[in-house]
Amino acid sequence: MRFLFDDTKVFTMPDSESVSSCVRQASVQRPWVEKIFFKRECIQFIPSQKDYNRCACGRGKLKHLSENLSGVFGYKWNSAKHTERSPTDAFGVLEFQGGPHPTKSQYVRLAEDSSSESLLDLFTTHWGLELPKLVISVHGGIVNFDLQPKLRRVFRKGLLKAANTTGAWIITGGTNTGVTRHVGEALAERSAKIRNNIVTIGVAPWGVVGNRENLLGRDVVHPYHAIASPKSNYAVLNNNHSYFLLVDNGTVGKYGAEIQLRRKFEKYISQQQISTRSSAKDHGVPVVCVILEGGSNTIRTVLEYVTDDPPVPVVVCDGSGRAADLLAFTHKYAQDDGTIVESLQEQLIVTIQKTFLYSKEQAEKLFVELMMCMKRKELITVFRMGEGASEDIDLAILTALLKGQNASAPSQLCLALTWNRVDIAKSHIFVYGQEWPEGSLEQAMMDALLNDRVDFVKLLLRNGVSMQKFLTIPRLEELYNIKQGSSSTFRFLMKKASRTSSRYTLIDIGQVLDYLMGGAYRANYNRRKFRMFYNTIMKKGHNLSSMVPCPAITVR
Repeated sequence: MRFLFDDTKVFTMPDSESVSSCVRQASVQRPWVEKIFFKRECIQFIPSQKDYNRCACGRGKLKHLSENLSGVFGYKWNSAKHTERSPTDAFGVLEFQGGPHPTKSQYVRLAEDSSSESLLDLFTTHWGLELPKLVISVHGGIVNFDLQPKLRRVFRKGLLKAANTTGAWIITGGTNTGVTRHVGEALAERSAKIRNNIVTIGVAPWGVVGNRENLLGRDVVHPYHAIASPKSNYAVLNNNHSYFLLVDNGTVGKYGAEIQLRRKFEKYISQQQISTRSSAKDHGVPVVCVILEGGSNTIRTVLEYVTDDPPVPVVVCDGSGRAADLLAFTHKYAQDDGTIVESLQEQLIVTIQKTFLYSKEQAEKLFVELMMCMKRKELITVFRMGEGASEDIDLAILTALLKGQNASAPSQLCLALTWNRVDIAKSHIFVYGQEWPEGSLEQAMMDALLNDRVDFVKLLLRNGVSMQKFLTIPRLEELYNIKQGSSSTFRFLMKKASRTSSRYTLIDIGQVLDYLMGGAYRANYNRRKFRMFYNTIMKKGHNLSSMVPCPAITVR
């Protein structure tokens, strides 16, 4: 049995030809990964200020080469200066143990300065994923925390619904702790079919992963036990994630290596263009941040998202605790200009002190960052249980994206169509008084037909699209010539009707209808009147906007 690096399943190859093919493909993948991705290892012992027998990278003296043990005091350890890059030595497949059926995940150890372009190439070319239609970046507490039962249920259900219906990628911290654990448990509650449809990516620091020595190896399958020791300072990976990027900056037992790589990767994905017919121009992949609980660094993360260029909308789950509750409270009482009344300022600073066990000076600094978040208040959506017409967090996520995009009505409809969320279109796009540019609804109708969005077709018909005006000859012929799905039956019928051209016309369709009816009927497209009309239009090259005769058939 042999595992290929660019797939998530193990295949049994019964014959030598298949085995050799598998080996050839693996031999192509492995050099590419080793050429593109690197690891980092500390090469200079810089004593830690807390423990002179331990390097600032987190390793002890014995973990460094003897020639590098001449401790240099007074210097600040720096990953770029005090580590050495070399080709990665850990990538392949994790086979999580302990369940009724082992789950498998792709993983790779990579340096913190790996390029986002290479990462996306890894996912789309070598791991075979399609570009996402949405990225949901989940942030919050690293340490385990409990949620109210109802909020826990609503969060898990809504997050997966948002991802499953829109073709999103969920990006988390990857370890089996805190907010990532809640995301993993949400996936564990769903069927294998739903889990397989959802792409969940964990971006974790290599130096905090428990049992990471067992992951060393190139293009290999490793059994992995996701059981953490209570006394360990390391964290195990969550077994419900599909892919892991294990970010290495040369440190051990320290978080932070993954932060910049994750943000850069998300931003690079957002710059990839999704091509659609119903939008005047292609649009990037939308990114949304979801906050559940969290510490002081979570507030700084929100500030980075809302002040980025372009900014990223944020959804905060009120009632989940700590940072999320502080953000929700401040958002509720902040005025339009992002300030709050003086009487609440001192109360908020005291709350920060109690929440994070901060000194007053530390609390005042975090308060300033909190108020800076409120300067972009319009980008923050607070989800509260029992508030609003719906208690579905997926609606909060998707409507926050529409609000954050600040896009025109056709562009918002394009997003809803891409996500296949007709409920969003009904409640937030087709609102009273909405004005539509000429032809925009017809373009959306074409997209809905090409992508089999039946509910959108019905919605557009109810909102002013006339099928008689819409079905022009060019549009009808385009629908007959789409390449989506299996068309073997259609090609067979065309061949039987002696039509072998690469592009089919309505005249060709009429001949197929006649063939199917065995000569007992005659299609309208084969009638002399329609042929003359069709040839006149095609010779003139007009973009016909008049009604097309229906492909009805009449008795001869």
